[in-house]
Amino acid sequence: MAHCKHWHDGVCKDCRKNCPIKKKLAAKAAKKAERLAAEAGASAGDVPCASVDVSTEVLRLAGGTVKGKKKSTIKKCGKPLPAPTPEAAGMPLPEDAAGELREDTLLGALVHGKRVAGFARELFRATQELHGLDALWGGVLDWAALLHDVGWVEGQRAHHKRSARMIRQNLVPGQDVPAELRAYAALVARYHRRRDPSRRQRRFAALDAVEQRAVRQLAALLRLADALDYSHTGAVGKLEARLDGDALVLKVKSALGCSAELHRLESKAELFRQVFEKEVRWQCKERARA
Repeated sequence: MAHCKHWHDGVCKDCRKNCPIKKKLAAKAAKKAERLAAEAGASAGDVPCASVDVSTEVLRLAGGTVKGKKKSTIKKCGKPLPAPTPEAAGMPLPEDAAGELREDTLLGALVHGKRVAGFARELFRATQELHGLDALWGGVLDWAALLHDVGWVEGQRAHHKRSARMIRQNLVPGQDVPAELRAYAALVARYHRRRDPSRRQRRFAALDAVEQRAVRQLAALLRLADALDYSHTGAVGKLEARLDGDALVLKVKSALGCSAELHRLESKAELFRQVFEKEVRWQCKERARA
């Protein structure tokens, strides 16, 4: 079966199925990383370390390309790369270690979620005249953005659905989502990736027309906000958004380089274009680190 060359998250846009080509590339990259880590653990001297543009490196591993970017330079550093974890080597983790790993995963998801929530608030403010939603819906977006990735505690596959369930059932440790917002926040988080909101889906179909419209609008904003921290490194330090004619203009500032984030916006902006009938344009200003 032929596969489209333009896929995202391992999903072919044409056939809407997992693309085996992307899987092979990911497996190859994982094996290479494991081999390099093993070699680093055995070496006593200096080893190569990665370039400063973290975002570009993430994009390269994901199979994307960056126009106008040179290949990252390799330089020597005194710190060895970390040795592979038992999980990466295929060994079963002890029960206590597995628990610690889940805690670390949850913490990482919340740190990422906090950054995404900040971007989402700015997007909500900038598009106020388009959606006309009140502060209560703004709270729905806040909770959905903060918790949209908590499903990672059980793995990447279908994590958006697990995140929605955890929000709906209020199962996220230390995060008490108001009862009146849970169902809506769960749906918005559910649609931060993969399929668009559809009346064919039971929980979405149960909403009235006004609620369905609001969920679609918030999901479109969340996808943009999520794309702005695609590498989970805080590459985008500041966001300014404004409406300009037929487009939403995003001005981002970055100290690490945000090529992966801008590349990701290409696909993540599609729902926004459908819902608001506006284009999304962006400008990136790379500022020197303090």
